[in-house]
Amino acid sequence: MGMNIKKVITGMVAVAMLCVAATGCIKNTATYNYMSGNLTFDLPEYIYAGDVVKLTARGITTPEDPTWGWVITKIQTDTLYTRSIVVKFPDEPAEYTVKALAYHPDYITESVKRTVTTVDTTHMTGSLQGLPYNTQKTITDSRDGRAYRWLHIGSLDWFAENLAWKGAGVVYAKSDVLNHVFGRHYTWSEATGGNICPAGWRVPTNTDWENLGATLCGKAVEFESDWDGAANKVTADVYFNGDRLWPFSVNNKHEVSVDWNPLPCGYQQTGDGRFYGLKTYGMWWSASEYDDNNAYYRYIYWDSADFRPGFTDKNGIGLSVRCVRGTL
Repeated sequence: MGMNIKKVITGMVAVAMLCVAATGCIKNTATYNYMSGNLTFDLPEYIYAGDVVKLTARGITTPEDPTWGWVITKIQTDTLYTRSIVVKFPDEPAEYTVKALAYHPDYITESVKRTVTTVDTTHMTGSLQGLPYNTQKTITDSRDGRAYRWLHIGSLDWFAENLAWKGAGVVYAKSDVLNHVFGRHYTWSEATGGNICPAGWRVPTNTDWENLGATLCGKAVEFESDWDGAANKVTADVYFNGDRLWPFSVNNKHEVSVDWNPLPCGYQQTGDGRFYGLKTYGMWWSASEYDDNNAYYRYIYWDSADFRPGFTDKNGIGLSVRCVRGTL
């Protein structure tokens, strides 16, 4: 009896081994066809709240007849099957994710996402909130009719916001709506090569900056010093669409006492055309040269109370501009 059981078990093992060997030779015949091309659509990173935008999916070359679809958070949560879609974004500022899809029964589905932020440019009650406007007046740029807030600090009149003249420079993320919030980024050559400021105003020199620094620091300062604590005196706890623009920092408590109102608008690298440093750095040109190829600027880093100097390539980077008026 025991011998028979042993033979049965041995036979079962042998059969199992044969089955494994046999199935090991069978190849998986399932095929996965990938679409050719790159699915894409055009959508700025920032648009006006309430904007109506037409979106068209494109870029798939094979198959020639995919079914297109769209999903938009907070607006179109069920897939809408169409190649082009007209979207009315809500009037309230918010962030949305837009996803385009390409379907075909013989291919793996392709998808691509874009994030868009809607912006309300209404003064004080729109997307940008928290800036103080206690001591400011306004001037109007005769070139485009834009009004700028300014205030008197030390011996000079200073813009209390960044220059936004469209005759030069580029706006952050190339989104036109941000021109009304952050101003534009200019290379040093653009900032100083012509009349970039409104009539009667100029890009500040190192000497002009030192006059500002003396007021902020309560004593005479050199341009190339760090102006300890000065950033804490000019930065406010500002919010953009409900989120802090200057992140929370134990080093800079944003105890604003002078309404110069700097914002961390970042900068542009002209080499790759990309933008960096939003919510991290605020950077402003000086009209003074460091040498033939470089020029001075001042900057505020979100995690520091200092208002520091720097220098960089005149044409390699785009920074913000504050205009100044008066004589020393």
